[in-house]
Amino acid sequence: MRNALAVCFVLAASSSFAAPWDIPPPPRGEWALDRTGRVSGVTLAGLNRIAESLDSSGAGQLGVLVVDSTHGTNPRDFATGVFNSWGVGHHGSNDGILLFIAVGDRKAEIILGDGSKVSSAQTDVVMREDVVANMKRSNLDAALSEGAGALDDLMRRAVGKAPVPHPADNTGVGPNAFVTSGTDAPALDDALALYVYGSKSMPERSPRTWVVDLNDALTASQRAQLDVGASDIYSGGQGRIFFLIVNSSAEYPSMTELVQRLVTQVGAISRLPLGVVALDLNGPRAKLYLPETVVRDGWDRQELGRVEQELREAASVDRVAGLLAAQRFVQKALVTGIPPRPMSAVLEQGFKENTGKLEISGGFLLLGGLLLGRRWNRKRVRTCEGCKNPRQLLGDDAEDEHLETAQKTEENLKSVDYDVWWCGRCDDVLVLRYGAIFTSFSKCPGCSAKTKSSSTTTLSYATEYSGGLQQVDERCANCSFTNSYTRTTARLSSSSSSSSSSSSDGSSFGGGSSSGGGSSGSW
Repeated sequence: MRNALAVCFVLAASSSFAAPWDIPPPPRGEWALDRTGRVSGVTLAGLNRIAESLDSSGAGQLGVLVVDSTHGTNPRDFATGVFNSWGVGHHGSNDGILLFIAVGDRKAEIILGDGSKVSSAQTDVVMREDVVANMKRSNLDAALSEGAGALDDLMRRAVGKAPVPHPADNTGVGPNAFVTSGTDAPALDDALALYVYGSKSMPERSPRTWVVDLNDALTASQRAQLDVGASDIYSGGQGRIFFLIVNSSAEYPSMTELVQRLVTQVGAISRLPLGVVALDLNGPRAKLYLPETVVRDGWDRQELGRVEQELREAASVDRVAGLLAAQRFVQKALVTGIPPRPMSAVLEQGFKENTGKLEISGGFLLLGGLLLGRRWNRKRVRTCEGCKNPRQLLGDDAEDEHLETAQKTEENLKSVDYDVWWCGRCDDVLVLRYGAIFTSFSKCPGCSAKTKSSSTTTLSYATEYSGGLQQVDERCANCSFTNSYTRTTARLSSSSSSSSSSSSDGSSFGGGSSSGGGSSGSW
């Protein structure tokens, strides 16, 4: 009886506000909808201009929705429901993005279309630095304008259609740039700009030190720790890694410009491969540089962005540890390359790209080839980075002493399998991770192990007139993490399809869809 009353209460509450599929999209010619009355007309007009230009460029579609509350519905589920109801994105491309803010709930979501080439690692940055940062200052208009602008830039660049530069985008840095003036000109750090202009050389003193600290922001002890970390690759004749540390007073010059200046200056010193780990302590901002021969495709660039994000997050906690972790990634990339994309992700992408294009026989050939390739890649002999001798692959019993508790749990659950390669000469171990292609377990937010399971209980079933309600219970087999939440399900197809078709007929969106990937934020 108690559970029945609870369900009735939830359903009664849900009937008092608009469900995601009941929120009509903006009328044709508009892309942003404010259901709170808190967004200024100027901001809404600006959002519509950004989205209209983006749609015309062919780089994707951007939708914006501001509500007061989801009234207890999981914000990610609510925003995904709106995304699919509106059909954000071009039909067949699914290249849309929805920026969603529930002001009263202090929650925000960025939902990615299933075909979007923008990664969640990139939208995590937009959520943190543009949306949440402004909402913490109670500046809703800035959160929307800056968030939409950043998403527009990411979508264009992801498909090679960079936006046309605005005079406020630079300050005359470089021989082909233009100089801006007036109130639109961005703030410039004059001291750092001298390095970019070429008026001043970077204080590089390798191999005595590998740290280029432009503002003397680090202590002598911190510099010494970084020098030790970067000395191994040079002493082994395998490359050079520089740390570039700044503490800027303005947004310009950018980290990319400063890093490129350092690369240009030190590039002529030797022919060894060059890497740079750069950190601006004010922000913080981070940038990693690796040669084009190392960063070869989208996966490599995504991994580079992931490490840059981790460095930014570590900067305020333990900057030296974060810098050294980034240096180890760069060193491994220079010596053996960036770790390849997990085969499970390759398989998933292959299926997505070839669904409906290959006959069944061709699909089996593709699957067989990928599986054979995965097996060959896994069993090929690994060489020790230190002595260059072949490593020994340990058996199941011998490998356990080199695995952590979480890794053993993953193996027991068969969500991940580990190979342990041993080098007796160097007394060194290499642990390689292989995720299961088909598994019901996912990454736990508590311990990061692939040991989280979930179960779904239907509290009420969907009808043609209202959505259903489900309870999801999550638990981790490795740590104490547990989580329970409710989510709504769409109305039955006959009603929802007619609603969607009528909505799309009167809106600018093209009929895209999303599985709910993206970024979440709160303040």
